[in-house]
Amino acid sequence: MSQALREFLLKKAKLEKIFNWGVRWSLWPVHLVTSCCGVEVAHTSGPGFDAERWGVLPFHTMRQSNVILVEGTITRKMAKVLKMVYEQMPEPKFVLAMGACAVRGGLFWNSYHVVQVDTVVPVDVYIAGCPPTPEAVVRAFIMLHNKIKGKPGPFIEPSKVDLTPYLPPPPKPAAPRPAPQQTAQPASG
Repeated sequence: MSQALREFLLKKAKLEKIFNWGVRWSLWPVHLVTSCCGVEVAHTSGPGFDAERWGVLPFHTMRQSNVILVEGTITRKMAKVLKMVYEQMPEPKFVLAMGACAVRGGLFWNSYHVVQVDTVVPVDVYIAGCPPTPEAVVRAFIMLHNKIKGKPGPFIEPSKVDLTPYLPPPPKPAAPRPAPQQTAQPASG
């Protein structure tokens, strides 16, 4: 939808409620799976939990989806891919950070190459757990429904905890060794 048509529909024709209703019931997530949470998303979409009842239909291409579900640790290398996928999605678009690894790095939180998702793209909903249950994934989509409706809802945001006082200090780098001195070799002959 072009930006001008969207602005006309929302402002002049006052169709914002109908537009938001359509967006709410058409949440089509694409997965960015780097760890084990993908199994729980499959379970969420299965017949037991049937996330399609809330308008959640998994898609495989980012250009036809409006939700990106980040499942796992994001490294510096994957951060570029996450940004590229996010930029290719049409507006309005949403980001869900799923699991401890996506929320704050999980087991790898202090690794040199781990990047937090919210430093790369804006996160709309965090899903806590390792891995989160299908009920938690469904609850996250309901929280996203409420956010699109403009209803204040229970939002879960991770809090930063400084663990450096409890951890041993990192080892100091070794002093550079002096270069071996070259001694003049006596000429043989």
